[in-house]
Amino acid sequence: MKIEVVGSGCTWMKKLSTSFIVDDHIMIDCPQGSFKTMFSQGKLQGIDTVILTHFHSDHWADFHLFVEFCKKSGFAEKIKVFAPEGFWEKFEAVTNAFCLPKTFLYAKEHLAFSKLTNGKVFKVGRINFTAYEVLHIPNSFGFVADDAKTSVGFSGDTAMCDGLIKILKRSKHIFIDMAATATNDKHLSVSEVLNLSKEFENTVFHPIHLSKFSIAAAKNKIPLTREGEVFEI
Repeated sequence: MKIEVVGSGCTWMKKLSTSFIVDDHIMIDCPQGSFKTMFSQGKLQGIDTVILTHFHSDHWADFHLFVEFCKKSGFAEKIKVFAPEGFWEKFEAVTNAFCLPKTFLYAKEHLAFSKLTNGKVFKVGRINFTAYEVLHIPNSFGFVADDAKTSVGFSGDTAMCDGLIKILKRSKHIFIDMAATATNDKHLSVSEVLNLSKEFENTVFHPIHLSKFSIAAAKNKIPLTREGEVFEI
């Protein structure tokens, strides 16, 4: 499985917010600034599936630009979108706010939407994804991606919760939220991630959604995930 890290930061970093491209055709989240990066690098033409973990702006603020790109490029096939409940209502509100009603109409015709639910399995190409609800805002999700060779977890934005533990138990690698320096109900702290890495010692940890504070606190304690890094897992 090929995992390309488009961004690994949180909102308050100069670098891009956390997002990924998997196997060159699956986009996980589309935060602010990511569109220009992926467009300039020629990454968007191959995308046929988008997975949105939740509806905070640093996870889907550029999604309407991706839809515009699809419209202008004349994609022949429908783009698959897996997202939490309320996707169409929220996307209509976004396109109305940005004076892009035709983008919404295009999306209704050319996007194949599937609602994420806890425990739902969906297949994209050669990968089976399982969605797990996590603790962040209502309808936030992480995933386990399984192919014939390995299983990779994506925590999404999360605090410590049952869904995260289920993801960890199934993952040989995990891209895991580490935005905080103190325990809270929105993001994992550095100490929590370090403790989890000891508990799940056979799982390789890739901290993401990094803040300048968590980067400083984690220095030399755990390898950090870099923007633009590519993993062949």
